[in-house]
Amino acid sequence: MTMADLTTEIEIPADEPVINVRRFFKAPPELVYKALTEPEYLRRWWGPRQLEITECEADLRVGGSWRVVHRAPDGTEFVFGGMFLELDPPHKRVGTFRWEGAPEHEAVETFEVAAVEGGTLVTSCMRHDSLEARDMHVANGMEYGLKDSYERLDELVAAEQSA
Repeated sequence: MTMADLTTEIEIPADEPVINVRRFFKAPPELVYKALTEPEYLRRWWGPRQLEITECEADLRVGGSWRVVHRAPDGTEFVFGGMFLELDPPHKRVGTFRWEGAPEHEAVETFEVAAVEGGTLVTSCMRHDSLEARDMHVANGMEYGLKDSYERLDELVAAEQSA
């Protein structure tokens, strides 16, 4: 298997409160990093297709916050947010991740963006405060939402490059 064949690969170790993800994008690291951080890009791919993004904000500085609000077709809202802890464009982004449905379970998410032959490899590690918190995140549709989001991100970077 080559990098270009790598779709969203999710690893959930049984004994560690983390979610590890790898995904190849056929785009330069600078574009992928912008798409992972800047609201004008985030609102075009973040979250499953059936959810509408009604708010998307990011104060792109260490200590700055981010917030995304999704609305389901039935009107239910899902609110996510956090704070940027480290920004090293176009290589790394570290920040907190919080779902308002369980604000006591804030995770720390590290994205690494690396140039590889033919594009960019994104690896991420989301570290939760407990196995229970990690498992709750997974049980609430994380895998489906992440896979659909990354498919949308793949479509976005392809469209940006052909524009």
